[in-house]
Amino acid sequence: MACILTSGVSLGCRDNLGGVQEVFIGDYNGDSLTYQLGTNNIIGTFSGTTMSFFPFEQEIETASFTENGVFSVENGTSFYELTLTINLYKLEASLRNKILILGQGKWRIIVKDQRGIYHLMGYQNPVRVSASTPGVGKAYGDMNGATITFMGKEPEPAYVVSTAAALSVISNVTT
Repeated sequence: MACILTSGVSLGCRDNLGGVQEVFIGDYNGDSLTYQLGTNNIIGTFSGTTMSFFPFEQEIETASFTENGVFSVENGTSFYELTLTINLYKLEASLRNKILILGQGKWRIIVKDQRGIYHLMGYQNPVRVSASTPGVGKAYGDMNGATITFMGKEPEPAYVVSTAAALSVISNVTT
């Protein structure tokens, strides 16, 4: 495969925002969920097994999503480590049970950024919890809840998902 660059990137206007707006988590069910890539390699539709992604609401400027490219000249390899860190509040029995399930399972995750763009973690490989830190804090102003980190490895960066495709699998069920 030839690696040919055919254009560059302009600086553009300063109308960009960082941060995660919402996170939606669904079961990783292997090849039973398929994707149709449309223009610019954006996922335009999901098909296959019916699947729901459940919302995990986030406060502004608390969650983060990164895609770390790992390239080895010596081995001729490249891949991407996708990392999502979220905060969940009020450490009680229901949250403890969700943390347990999240830690044991394999997931696909849709991340909606502050610009309203959806990104898919778990396109080819499952996403798993790599760390969780539940606690009640010490002072009144400390967080009572948990910070959970998800990690996935993919041969390519996360695909962008069209709004229509994302909304077709997102459930509105929260507790």
